Amino acid sequence: MKFKLGSKWLEDRTYVTEMIQRTIADTGEDDRFLVKLDKGHVIFTEGEELSNIYILLDGRVQLSKRKPQTGTDFPILELTSGAIIGIIAYTTGQPSLTKAVTLEPVSLLKIPESDIKELLKENERISEFIDELILANLLERFRETIILQIKLDSLNQQLLEEQDELNHAYNELKAMQDQLIYQEKMSTLGMLVAGFAHEVNNPAAALLRSTETLVKRINGFIDWQDDGSERMSVAKKCYDAGKKTGYPDTQVLREKAKNLEKRFSVARKQQLRLLAQFPDDLVDLLEEVRPENDESLNFYLNYFEMGKMLQNIESAGNRISGMVQSLKSYSRSDSDQAWEMIDIREGIHDTLQLTSNRIKYYDIEIDLEEIPLTRVNPAALNQVWTNIILNAADAMGKNGSLEIRCNNDDKHIWVTIQDSGPGIKEENLEKIFESSYSTKKSDVKFGLGLGLSICRDIVEKHGGTITAKNSQKGGAIFTVTLPVRSG
Repeated sequence: MKFKLGSKWLEDRTYVTEMIQRTIADTGEDDRFLVKLDKGHVIFTEGEELSNIYILLDGRVQLSKRKPQTGTDFPILELTSGAIIGIIAYTTGQPSLTKAVTLEPVSLLKIPESDIKELLKENERISEFIDELILANLLERFRETIILQIKLDSLNQQLLEEQDELNHAYNELKAMQDQLIYQEKMSTLGMLVAGFAHEVNNPAAALLRSTETLVKRINGFIDWQDDGSERMSVAKKCYDAGKKTGYPDTQVLREKAKNLEKRFSVARKQQLRLLAQFPDDLVDLLEEVRPENDESLNFYLNYFEMGKMLQNIESAGNRISGMVQSLKSYSRSDSDQAWEMIDIREGIHDTLQLTSNRIKYYDIEIDLEEIPLTRVNPAALNQVWTNIILNAADAMGKNGSLEIRCNNDDKHIWVTIQDSGPGIKEENLEKIFESSYSTKKSDVKFGLGLGLSICRDIVEKHGGTITAKNSQKGGAIFTVTLPVRSG
């Protein structure tokens, strides 16, 4: 099918409108159909059924659609000369989808549907022009629709990209906010721990001083009681053995007490449990003394238990003192960004001391070679060691092993912490240092809230790196590498 108006209508609308107007004028009906309208005139409204065909000869007409949410008109298409206004409604017979308003003074042909049929019947040339003009208008609308769709897709893509950027910016802002909140919590925690350590240190020191004095007084009292008899000689040995006793396995004590029941028939069950803690040579010596009854046996057991209690008190005091010292060292406030020349192994030992309740059932292998002093922020690095060790404990559960090593060359110090847990999935090795990623289960009851992303930030602020990989033997290996800084 060959069109006379198709391309010309798109290229030269003046030519097309003049030709249509001339063709209508040849019928002598142009004055009846020609209409001139002022700016702002409503040609038809949205939803109106059209019984006329409108051919725009000159000027501009705006098609708009009403927004259901606001009730305002939204412009969707601007028509110029040669356009058929309301073409969709006219060709389909459906109510108009849009509202048509003049943007400036216009001239148009308003031809009633009944007259169109008459014109088409009487004038074959008009019929050809009207059919072609309708097709040309539909082609133009289709082209406009494609252009609008492309623009819409482009805008949608741009919106998606901007949304991704906003989400990324939001996540970064949230991570930064979380980090600031964490740093504030750590600063407050540091002050609280420092105050707690100071308060606990005084009674701990008093306990150790009193224990030391008590040991001297008891030793003096025992020496005063010593009359040179075999009975006092064995009692003193029981006292000395009590001060050196350890914590043997419960099963071993049960078996030993059962065997001692035959050798010490006068002993009660409670005495046998205490007697089972004696070293073998002292049990033999006590058997030679042959206590006559449970009261006589109790004399020696009291000396042993007195020594054991003093040892327990002294051991507990030293442990409290050691914990206080570790707390002081660990909780040095990082709010003032205090950088010091230190041996980073001290921080690792402090961290192990403070996390001992979580790792006390693990096999711990520590191989910390001599390394040079370096300038770091001790409190910040202690947070890194804590996080890695506690993450390992979460991964391993109740049983496992930890290997902690360090070494150095002329320019760097590196620390490796290896656990015997299930390891890290290969696809997650690059994700674990992201702020939004966590491998911890929701039922984990312990944690300082320090993510591996903040560990990475701390290490990078020191000019170092932190990496993770899986061991061939199983478990994860974290390596922290720090530069040797002298100032």
